Amino acid sequence: MKKNLILAASTLMAAAALSIGVYASDLSIVIDGETVASDTEPQITAEGRTIVPLRVISEQLGAEVDWDGETKTVTVKKAAETLKLTIGDKYMKADENEIELDSPAQIVNKRTMVPLRAISESFGCKVDWDAETKTVVINTETPVKTEEKEETYKSNDGWSVKYNSDLINVNEDEEGVSFVYTGESAGTNMLKISYIKDKMPQEVLGEVTADWDAEKTIRKEGYFAGDNWAFLADIEPEGGSGLYQGFTAAEYNDGTLLVERIAHVGENTEDEDTLVSDTIANVIDSIEFENYRPQTQFEYVPGIYTKVSVEQTGDGQIDIINLNKDHTALLSSQDEVKGIWTSIEIRTDDNTVYEYTVEGDKLYLKTGEDWVEFAKTAAQE
Repeated sequence: MKKNLILAASTLMAAAALSIGVYASDLSIVIDGETVASDTEPQITAEGRTIVPLRVISEQLGAEVDWDGETKTVTVKKAAETLKLTIGDKYMKADENEIELDSPAQIVNKRTMVPLRAISESFGCKVDWDAETKTVVINTETPVKTEEKEETYKSNDGWSVKYNSDLINVNEDEEGVSFVYTGESAGTNMLKISYIKDKMPQEVLGEVTADWDAEKTIRKEGYFAGDNWAFLADIEPEGGSGLYQGFTAAEYNDGTLLVERIAHVGENTEDEDTLVSDTIANVIDSIEFENYRPQTQFEYVPGIYTKVSVEQTGDGQIDIINLNKDHTALLSSQDEVKGIWTSIEIRTDDNTVYEYTVEGDKLYLKTGEDWVEFAKTAAQE
């Protein structure tokens, strides 16, 4: 159950939600620069989403529309894309996929009204909200993407990354290698990658965050650049806007690969934020390791642990714990529950969290207020 973490500044994505307080009579819809006229005004749902008469979709977006009165289903076709919406159903079918809607299609004053944003974006249109003029702005033409200049940086320490040289400058110094975003942005957005020999990730992360406010520091663990287990520490800006800083530390060949992430959140336009986020994320996702040796930091943990005594206090439902090398977990008794283990906890698929610690061949699992003892009965290959 590997879960790849997105370790870039993904929080740079800005919201474009419509305000619930907007009255339909105040709302305008502009498609490709032209204001849309309709004999039935758009409506704002309780969820704050815009629904429009079906005719707006067919005439203004150039889509074919079919209405099945018996099943109360709308079929909307444009080019190779087919959408199906049923009145009152919060799921829209897009070919073989289902998309959950904030607001379903509905009947208003005997007119079929459908969610504008969901349908428009499914057809590849760009949808924006102008709060000042209370206008939904839709552009149907997909901008032509320019060919990116992808280059590869190879470190003497054996790691490499790919980056877009049109948007990233690479600078080397004695502290590491910086990948600085050069596109339009309100502040500095960059990665700094360094390799620290003979130190493990948690030690390195503790050193670089020693001056941080512990209460404001967010710490996580998870997969990084493929199958590499990593530790994260982040401080987000107060109020959701401003300087964002984070570190990712992963074991690499008896040392630690440290990635510092710096970004400015909520100070750019939505398009600028998206481009920054995607560009930085692509660098991180491209990290590769030469002559990579398996991580050793948790090699003592994987194994099958069996409850020592059924008479012990605590949660009697867990008798066997299986911790695998890939950080997946299986907790068993009458039923089996899958999960994932970090250095300090086991989190199951139903989001139940168990604290644990391993001492030699003994595992101690916290259930409620009690620590229950388990003994390793088999190693895990």
